[in-house]
Amino acid sequence: MNTTPSKSERDEMLKWLNRNRQMLLDLYKNQYVAYNANGVIAHTENLREVLELANAAKQPFLIYLVPRRTASVEILPIRFRTVARHD
Repeated sequence: MNTTPSKSERDEMLKWLNRNRQMLLDLYKNQYVAYNANGVIAHTENLREVLELANAAKQPFLIYLVPRRTASVEILPIRFRTVARHD
């Protein structure tokens, strides 16, 4: 069985990931997650294990490494001012 997702399946899987990213961060920090548009298929900290489990399900899937932590970045404005020099 071919488990390579088609473009439309891939798009649906990515939509699922975007909708459920916070849940993945809460439940599966620092783990590989095999998932498809229907949800999580397998998860573990070992990539080989998650591949074996996901392949055994015989469904198309993608793998996402859930980060250990997330951070937000704030870009602050830089303000320049003229400097007068007196000799």
